Amino acid sequence: MKPFPKVILLFLAVDWPIFMRRPMVTALGEEAAKFGTAVIAVNRPLCPFTTLIRKPGRFKELFERPGLEKIGDNLYLFSPRYFIHDHLAGEIGPLENLNLTILRRNFRRLFDRLGLIEKSPLVWYYYPQQGYLTRLFPGSFNIYEIYDNLTDISGNEIKYLIRMEKKWRDKINLVLTANQDIFDRYAKNYKTAWVFGNGLDRTTYLQLGECKVKPLPAIESIPHPRIGYAGMVSDRLDWDLIRDLAAARPGWQFIFAGRLDDSKIPKKFTSFDNVHFTGEYDHNQVPAILNSFDIAILPYRDNEFFHNFKPLKFYEYAAAGLPTVSTRSDELKLFSPDFVKTVPGQKEKWLEAVEIQLNADKKKLKEIGREIASHYIWDNMTADLLRKLNNHLGSL
Repeated sequence: MKPFPKVILLFLAVDWPIFMRRPMVTALGEEAAKFGTAVIAVNRPLCPFTTLIRKPGRFKELFERPGLEKIGDNLYLFSPRYFIHDHLAGEIGPLENLNLTILRRNFRRLFDRLGLIEKSPLVWYYYPQQGYLTRLFPGSFNIYEIYDNLTDISGNEIKYLIRMEKKWRDKINLVLTANQDIFDRYAKNYKTAWVFGNGLDRTTYLQLGECKVKPLPAIESIPHPRIGYAGMVSDRLDWDLIRDLAAARPGWQFIFAGRLDDSKIPKKFTSFDNVHFTGEYDHNQVPAILNSFDIAILPYRDNEFFHNFKPLKFYEYAAAGLPTVSTRSDELKLFSPDFVKTVPGQKEKWLEAVEIQLNADKKKLKEIGREIASHYIWDNMTADLLRKLNNHLGSL
């Protein structure tokens, strides 16, 4: 029988401000408190050699005490250091050992600062190259969560990630996956694997159900019909398709709300009056943004990577009751075809699907969407996960 750990260290895939699963981590902190367990989200460690190039905004942190911030009732954000970026260290054993030595010192001091005593915390990570963290604490229970296939956005396998995933398999106690397809692909290689999924936080779910939420001012002045996307604005989206749609229907307004991953994207649409980029937003603005849309879209590239994709944003669209059109997705096909149309990346197919959703019975579809989203609330999902994990540890 293995006791439930007093500390969960969740090593983020990217730094906290741009980590898309922040609401899940927040819910995890709240639920873990019921077990007397502290949750610490760990930013990507800073490297003295690459930080100036890769993260210039964080360079000054190298000369300060490792950052520690309380970001929830039972949730801390820690920003440690190591010697060199783990992508390189993973290829050179002595550098990896040096990184681990530095990180152990970082975490000993962190536990002292917080008054925590736990020799074998739960270690939870996302990228295959982070597998070396399974060596950080003797006897740790190690979780590897896979929420994307190990490919690039064109569906090509990334050989380095495949190699790292295989390297650390024997050190993993539990694999969590974002959907059934990823589970089917990877679970057979691990001792224990569960589908965890994607979701949204309860507060957002409740706010999205309110009719009194005012539209976002930056969108309110845009004419109807408003066809909206809210999320990371990046090359994951099929911009050729979007351009064709905007050209074919100049009366439709296409709105992209979110952080721009590439400043060149808007330049492709300078001659279009019906394509709008409203910029980055805070999470608490999600209800106002979605309440501004008539329907929602998920116009990802039409390839294998996205066919197996289960976007977080879909659950916010569902909670808002927004009829949705998406690129083909095996996961989204599981939901009501009235609420979410999944279509090939072809202009005519998209025009037809968007037209149907613009003219759909919005009241009926809102009820369907709300029902879908109600089953994917992070608070409930993390509570179920921790109960299941507690039972699993008790059986060891």
